[in-house]
Amino acid sequence: FYDYPKLGIWPDGYYLSANRFGTISYQGPSAIVFDRAKMLNGQAATFQQFNLSSSYGTLLPADLDGVTLPPSGSPEYFTEIGSTALHLWKFHVDWNTPSNSTLTGPTSLTVASYNELCPTTRSCIPQPGTSVGLDGLGDRLMHRLAYRNFGDHETLLATHSVNVATSGTHAGVRWYEIRNPNGAATLYQPGSYAPDANNRWMPSIAMDGAGNIALGYSVSSSSVYPSIRYTGRLAGDPLGQLTQGETTLMAGSGSQTGTGSRWGDYANMVIDPTDDCTFWFTTEYMPSTGTAPWRTRIGSFKFPSCGGKPSTATPTPVPPTATPTATPAPPTAPPTVTPTPVSRGHNTPNRTPTPVPPTSTDRATP
Repeated sequence: FYDYPKLGIWPDGYYLSANRFGTISYQGPSAIVFDRAKMLNGQAATFQQFNLSSSYGTLLPADLDGVTLPPSGSPEYFTEIGSTALHLWKFHVDWNTPSNSTLTGPTSLTVASYNELCPTTRSCIPQPGTSVGLDGLGDRLMHRLAYRNFGDHETLLATHSVNVATSGTHAGVRWYEIRNPNGAATLYQPGSYAPDANNRWMPSIAMDGAGNIALGYSVSSSSVYPSIRYTGRLAGDPLGQLTQGETTLMAGSGSQTGTGSRWGDYANMVIDPTDDCTFWFTTEYMPSTGTAPWRTRIGSFKFPSCGGKPSTATPTPVPPTATPTATPAPPTAPPTVTPTPVSRGHNTPNRTPTPVPPTSTDRATP
């Protein structure tokens, strides 16, 4: 059984990561590629696959942003987070001679030690008015692994949730920028974000054409309903710091009381290809208290400094401007689905500014 799939677009294929399960046991992650060229032409297409052992957790495939493609012949990249390192693999596919395809690695990039968020329970992140918590899912990187080629350097962005408390639980966000992934890969800048007592988790990260970074995430606490916020940094800001303030994309107004505790690990931060500057972020929030009456919000924003070239201006701590976007309703109402807890493939080993909400239209989600 292939669980928890994540897709990445690359010039020579559509790449997929998935967690393999037997009857009940975790088998390890897979790195898979589909023949994109043939699929786009409506032809019969094949796939190729490499399997890793259960000593590794969830993989993410790199997903291409920007107008500059990877260098000719560049492999696709997959990453995974361990307790002390980011692991990086290179997937080279040969569609003409599949036996020549390779998955090499991992290259280990040492990261600062951290406490895993919610290693033993899904009911982890507190909410107002209930003892039921939300799932922290702190054992893996969160979608996407964003790739960009600036010509003079290539970069990958990755992010995950951590427990920043010395005792108890306080969720914060870790993020990393990797450079030169096809050579002597280096951890160019790591950062952490936990500016107050609220919990921030389920992050997604991306970079615009000017090198500015945006990070979106969920936020909740015993006094803050599960909500959607984002922050970021300009390319010229001090390394490892998210200096551009925090903005609320959607303030929640209820708690999720269902015991499954599932939450927004399918959040996504992407760049609009029409201007290479506008960020689009989507994840879930709670409009009212109930078993699982969550909804999805889609919003966009951009940094005023983005003009397609790396920013060299003196950074100013001004939040990016948010543009609320209404999502059209589907032509027919979807069926009502009763949410049930679903295994996400947890790896077996334990590894040791003022918010201003925009106004937009909700879209109910089954």
